Amino acid sequence: MSKNDTNTKILSAAALISASLLLGSAHAQQSPDSAAQPAKAPVKRAVLEEVVVTARRREENLQTAPVAVSALSGDAMRQRGIANTSELTKSVPSLEISQGRASQIYIRGVGQRSGFARVDPTVGVYLDDLFIPRSDSQLLDTVDIENVQVLRGPQGTLFGKNTTGGAMVLTLAKPGDTQEGYVDVTLGSLGAQTVRAAWTQPITENFSVRAALNHRRRDGFTEDVVSGQKGGSVDRLAGLFQTRWHASDSVTVDTLLFLSDRDDTLEHNNCRINNDQALFLEGLYLMWPGDTNPAQPTAYRENCESNSEERLGDLKSNTGPAPNLNWDQQQALFGTTIEWFYSPDHQLKAVFGARKAEKGPLVTSDQDGGPGNWSESHNDGDSEQKSLSAELQFSGGFYNERLRYTGGVFYMLEENFEPFTLVSGLGGLDSQTIAELAAGQEPTRPIAVGGGPVNIPGIGSLAVGVPFIGAVTGNPIQQNEFDLTNNTLAAYVQTSFDITEMLELTLGVRWTSEKRESELVLTQADTTAIENRMRAAGLVGACLGPELPGVCQSNVPWAGDPVGLAAALFPDLDGNGIDDFPMNSTPFLDQSKEKTFSKVTPMASLSYTIPDLGDGFFSSVTLYTTYSDGFKSGFFEPRVQDGLQQVEPEEVKNLEFGYKIEALQRSLRINGAIYTMEFTDQQLIQVQTDSAGNLAVVFDNAGNSEINGTELEIQWMPSANMLVNFSASYNDYTFTEFSDRDLLQASLGNTVNVDRTDEPFPVSPEQTYSVGVQYTWDTSVGAFTPRIDASYKSEIYLGLDRGSFEAYERDKSLAGDDAKTLVDLRFSWSSLDYRTSVAAFVKNATDERYLPGAASVGSSLGTFFSFYGEPRTYGLEFRYEY
Repeated sequence: MSKNDTNTKILSAAALISASLLLGSAHAQQSPDSAAQPAKAPVKRAVLEEVVVTARRREENLQTAPVAVSALSGDAMRQRGIANTSELTKSVPSLEISQGRASQIYIRGVGQRSGFARVDPTVGVYLDDLFIPRSDSQLLDTVDIENVQVLRGPQGTLFGKNTTGGAMVLTLAKPGDTQEGYVDVTLGSLGAQTVRAAWTQPITENFSVRAALNHRRRDGFTEDVVSGQKGGSVDRLAGLFQTRWHASDSVTVDTLLFLSDRDDTLEHNNCRINNDQALFLEGLYLMWPGDTNPAQPTAYRENCESNSEERLGDLKSNTGPAPNLNWDQQQALFGTTIEWFYSPDHQLKAVFGARKAEKGPLVTSDQDGGPGNWSESHNDGDSEQKSLSAELQFSGGFYNERLRYTGGVFYMLEENFEPFTLVSGLGGLDSQTIAELAAGQEPTRPIAVGGGPVNIPGIGSLAVGVPFIGAVTGNPIQQNEFDLTNNTLAAYVQTSFDITEMLELTLGVRWTSEKRESELVLTQADTTAIENRMRAAGLVGACLGPELPGVCQSNVPWAGDPVGLAAALFPDLDGNGIDDFPMNSTPFLDQSKEKTFSKVTPMASLSYTIPDLGDGFFSSVTLYTTYSDGFKSGFFEPRVQDGLQQVEPEEVKNLEFGYKIEALQRSLRINGAIYTMEFTDQQLIQVQTDSAGNLAVVFDNAGNSEINGTELEIQWMPSANMLVNFSASYNDYTFTEFSDRDLLQASLGNTVNVDRTDEPFPVSPEQTYSVGVQYTWDTSVGAFTPRIDASYKSEIYLGLDRGSFEAYERDKSLAGDDAKTLVDLRFSWSSLDYRTSVAAFVKNATDERYLPGAASVGSSLGTFFSFYGEPRTYGLEFRYEY
């Protein structure tokens, strides 16, 4: 799609919205015939409640804030059955949340496809002004949440750190001066049980406390056909304790302590072969355990297809022993906020935070897709995250609030330790293939036996059909220990000036400095010990030496499955899911690097607001245009044997036009935006090789891109008893520069670049729509409210490399997910005093199958591994407020 076509679509959408509004305005005006009739009193309509947001770090009406923001109160989330922030993706335009081995939040197509601690997220998540820096802790159960705001587009001036895509701001319910609380119990299918409770207790006239508890558990919905292990189970416990102290008439001190314990089981994945010419299949004619004919290797395909949905059936899996499927994580977050109104018009706010999180071993990717331990990556030890943060913020106004300002300084110290292991396993190559690779030739299909002779470097002339086995895909075990220390310092200021009563100019700027210190310790399997063990078993003779360490000529012909015999010498004795190869006693690499990345990011906004247009069709109108810059720090990426490689910062420029309209006597609210975003040095995940030929999934500054899009949100109360919500987004994602290396040519020692600018953005759909409708019947026994919510997302691409895109072009299901529509139903009853309520609900009522987590690696692995999201679930919710 050309840029002109994209702009035409966006402008057409904007024109359609504008035309509908003008048409409504025309119908609202009096006709000439009616002008002579006696004037009638205007029809009184239900009025939507005012929504207060803090998108600009101060309280203001949603309809006058020149920011693309969606806001939901705790009550609104409960009405929609939202139990975790991940479910916001069904209501908020341009928001996509992918859940797999890591939580990934995307806004307007901008997100980070990794859960590694070294990679910063592109969407900042804040809990009561405390920044949560790592993606694996960003998706929270909505325990005691007063409201959540999703800010779309770069928020670099006021929110700063890692907000090139946007920000998610969660605000907790605060201790008040009255005794109150609630108990909420939910029972449902899959053995679901949830208990939530909160209690506020005033201690003195000026001091109150609030405690909240959330315990949520549910059985898994996928099943391994061999072990019977259930995947997708949930077991989470969280506690929250807050205090509020009115130290004086001008000083308030808030504290919070948040503790959580997560013990989930990841969903089991399925596998499909999507590229027969991948390196691990017929690209290099690799042999795997079970292969006996080099001309027709089948074991790798069989390993994947033994875990396919086509063979096993719905929600079944065959991944083999998987001890690292448990997501075991503990987190503690402490915060203190001090607000001081040192004059009637000026305020000082200080926010201090401390966070610690620990996560147990976890399989992060099963690239071969089946029960074999042939290509996997694991966080095989305990990961640790620690952070300290402090922010001082000044805000206020001059000239009767005509000039308003917010400024401050921010500091964060973050320390992360993350062990991860790359598993390649053992394989085999025919002598014909070895000779072709040594000569820099693309491999051809081997002759099963008897051809030749061919020349093998270091050995000499051999016949075709002679097996070579061992570490043919690189060192079989690469154990990495990664230490990361981040120091972030920032200063910012933003001012708004009312040029007239209706015209506001906002200017802001932020300076950010990120110092990254990284240390990598890489320990590899001992290839000499591997050779010796194979030789002691009588499997091998001569070895290829330093050119291909750990690869030897087999004494067993292909018909005897020599690769399988070799792999059996290295079983998983300790049961950690990783085959036990002998390891070197000293690290292969012990490397440290540091660098400071700095950037100044400005913003400017001009808004025009007509706050009150009377009782006509339009009630109020705000129009705004905003320019903003975003910045995400660079970092050091471990690239197997090549060590730490620098990834440059990612930068974005955003230009946006927005409108916010209230109509029909404020019973109708229409908010939207049209925008264009340009990225440079975009940090993208790729499949590459190091200088030794080891495959690795790494981050690099792969390209530049452009996003053009439009968003729309509508809220309408046709009557006091009925509420309609609608949202839509359209985003056109275009890579303007995106190059990669051809992996087959790289294995031959050649550098051949591949142009990937015609590929779609991964994970993010181009179009999203959602609609929700509820109606309340007030009766003598209480209020009855049925509600239906439906959300649609267009197809998404889930590939990582060029081979995946080529598979996607042939068949979307080989590297993507079809368009999907999810429907949720809810029927609730509330007592006359609204203290007691009961609700019955069904989520995913049509039992739709969709992929919340998946990845295709087509060029090298030739596999698409994926898992399904939750099937249809149902339950009852009981709530009592006191």
